[in-house]
Amino acid sequence: MKKRDGEKVWNAFKQMKDYLDKSIRIIGKVDSDNYFTDINGNRMYDGVSTLLNTNIGHQNAELIEVIKEQLELLDNATLFTCTGGVAIRCSEKLCSLSDGHYFSTFFTNSGSEACDTAIKIVLKYWKNKGEDRNIIVSLKGAYHGSGIGAMMLAHGGYHMEDYSLQYDHMHQVTVPDPLEKPTGMEEEAWIDFCVDEFISYCDENTGNVAAFFFEPVQLSNAVNVLPGSYVQKMCDVCRQRGILIVVDEVATGFGRTGDWFASQYYGVWGDLMMLAKGITSGYIPMGAVMVTKEIYCQFYGKTAEGRQLEHGYTTGGHPVACAAAIKNMELLAKNGCLENARACGLYLLARLKESIGQSDFVTAVRGKGLMIAVVFEDIVIKSMEDWGIAEILTSFLMRKGVLLYPDDRNILIIAPCLNVTREECDRIADAAGTAVARLEFLLGKAQSR
Repeated sequence: MKKRDGEKVWNAFKQMKDYLDKSIRIIGKVDSDNYFTDINGNRMYDGVSTLLNTNIGHQNAELIEVIKEQLELLDNATLFTCTGGVAIRCSEKLCSLSDGHYFSTFFTNSGSEACDTAIKIVLKYWKNKGEDRNIIVSLKGAYHGSGIGAMMLAHGGYHMEDYSLQYDHMHQVTVPDPLEKPTGMEEEAWIDFCVDEFISYCDENTGNVAAFFFEPVQLSNAVNVLPGSYVQKMCDVCRQRGILIVVDEVATGFGRTGDWFASQYYGVWGDLMMLAKGITSGYIPMGAVMVTKEIYCQFYGKTAEGRQLEHGYTTGGHPVACAAAIKNMELLAKNGCLENARACGLYLLARLKESIGQSDFVTAVRGKGLMIAVVFEDIVIKSMEDWGIAEILTSFLMRKGVLLYPDDRNILIIAPCLNVTREECDRIADAAGTAVARLEFLLGKAQSR
């Protein structure tokens, strides 16, 4: 294959000319040590778990065997006609991980679909209750997916005018990101400022706010770990005003932050919870929305004429995906992946701060568990004006055998599989240190001209 063969596949979130010119790699295989090999034979350590979804690690023989067995038992089925026994078992297992807080599961194929599903459940829930609540609030810097509903919800991160989308009933409020905190303001004062903004908006729209959507750790906001007191206060406001709480655990779920769900760390369960990514460790596409019994019952019963949820996906609750999810959850527990995410997450964060944290290029190194971001100064390098620092470093690191993810021009995401070792954490940190040192040299050379 040649580089231009890549034009046959339109990659996600890519300006394809730039991608083909700068950084295309064509992957051929992956091994159980979490190394990708491209078609030219070059190996790269997967330092971002594909895209924060291969939690269990690549080429897990036990998970692959379960997938094969399910294919031979029931290769395909749809929830439009019958309910699959494996889907019931999968939902039961998911609900048990929430200590029974959630009651039922609506299966999707991705996190973006989970978001659109949650939006529809929320809006129809209030219609079924006879209330015309139609405003949904999210946080600035949020990312909830790339479907139309998810775009409208997280409109601050998109060029909405390019798609002529109206989002009148979607509102975003300020999040207490430490990088955005006003100079001289204490952290708790900054948190209270953000909570008060939400309270004021709710008071201005009394009886109209349907739900509050949030990620406990904002992946696409440079892995902004929300303060515990902020989450508690925001949820208290919602409970006092009857506003539904929707927790987006697509990226944070299934051990990524060191617990099954980040909700457990914060001590807060929502009314709905969105899942995907690590639910099957990416071996088979799958997403889900879990709901409490109170939510479920608003769509149930003889008096519910016309109150059903008019929604579904042909392959939602796919039997192979459900079997993979059940086995994946079993393996994450058996292999100590949550404990390893906590321990290696702390170790990797410390090593990164040691190797690159003192660089003048680095604004912050932060994260939770194996979900880490390096935030760089937004510097333009002469002769490389079209490249952000994170993009330059990603390209350099790929040549050095480490694959990371530039989430923006100046944000680098580091999120290895949950079976990562300390030695592999050292490799990532050392490679990052070498790459940043190389970049400092190039910048100094460019500025001296």
